[in-house]
Amino acid sequence: MAVLVVPTIAPKIADALAVPAGRVGFQISLLYLAAMFGSLSAGTSVARLGPCRTGQVAMLLTAAGCMLAAAGNLATLLLGSLVIGAAYGVINPASSDLLMRHVPAGRRNLFFSIKQTGVPLGGTIIGLVAPATALHLGWSAPLWIIAAIAVALACASQPHRANWDAYRDISVKLSGLSLAGFRTLAKNPALFWLASASFCFAAIQLCLLAFLVVLLVEELGFDLVAAGAILAAVQVVGALGRIVWGMLADRARIGLAVLLGLALLMAAASAAVIGLSPAWPKILVVAVFQLLGVSAVGWNGVFLSEIARLSPPRAIGSMTGAAMFVTFMGVVAGPPLFSGLHAVLGSYARSYALLVAFALAAAALIRAAQAHAGHSPSS
Repeated sequence: MAVLVVPTIAPKIADALAVPAGRVGFQISLLYLAAMFGSLSAGTSVARLGPCRTGQVAMLLTAAGCMLAAAGNLATLLLGSLVIGAAYGVINPASSDLLMRHVPAGRRNLFFSIKQTGVPLGGTIIGLVAPATALHLGWSAPLWIIAAIAVALACASQPHRANWDAYRDISVKLSGLSLAGFRTLAKNPALFWLASASFCFAAIQLCLLAFLVVLLVEELGFDLVAAGAILAAVQVVGALGRIVWGMLADRARIGLAVLLGLALLMAAASAAVIGLSPAWPKILVVAVFQLLGVSAVGWNGVFLSEIARLSPPRAIGSMTGAAMFVTFMGVVAGPPLFSGLHAVLGSYARSYALLVAFALAAAALIRAAQAHAGHSPSS
């Protein structure tokens, strides 16, 4: 919710701060850049403080970032975005370490996938609640509400801290940004290729979500309300897909194979988008994007579970942080590359050729990860 609240109410914020809405929108790129580097600090934080305390710190930073963003000027809005991004970068490494230690091995992919439904769920909630709240209570009200929720979550986890952080190592030094995770990642080919595939997956996901509405409205003849509803449906099926793919990976014990299948499904659905036109029946257009949504938004839980499975036992936090750095690179790089291709081709639909290329590259990278991981079951 904290990541998406500012873009959701950007017009109200722009009016209040007397700046163009585009300048407010720039904060999402700044936020993800901060998340990239925040993820590099997660390894030592999780090892020294424990995943519970690291999560509490992240929640308090999220609250502080929201309060800064609500302060009422562009400088504090951008500073708050940096703080929220830094907090966002440590959440997955902390939660991956926690889940890997405390969930049944045979249901690991499902638990990771359920956890990852928080991302589209948060986006759906903020999309439904934030505009009305900003309209009736003022633009800063959603930010203050999220800050209060974050503080409440930090407090609610405190009774579990002794159990959840039992494996922390107080001899580890808090070193800020650490490249140790990258060094270990580079020495483990399976982890390296899998993390590289996440760059492609993240680029596809963000391009889909960022340009879907404009494609539907400008090129396929949908009205804005219908396009917005399709975007919401894509997020919903993506959240459901995360759970389904997690269950499948656990039942078949083939997490990497599930990710390979999702890469191929993304490639096929993206290729279908290239051929879309206003002459297509609208139900088929919706079906194509639902297939893309269930794959391009549904991969995250199985990916994080496989990163944790392949990581050295005491390096799950640092490995996840290094992998998420690569993932966030895809988030940052994907939309500008898509925009550049659109500028050349003049068509959003034909620009999905870039997503086909990303998906096929991801499939090749996952095959490389499979070759180095062997064919042992995901357990």
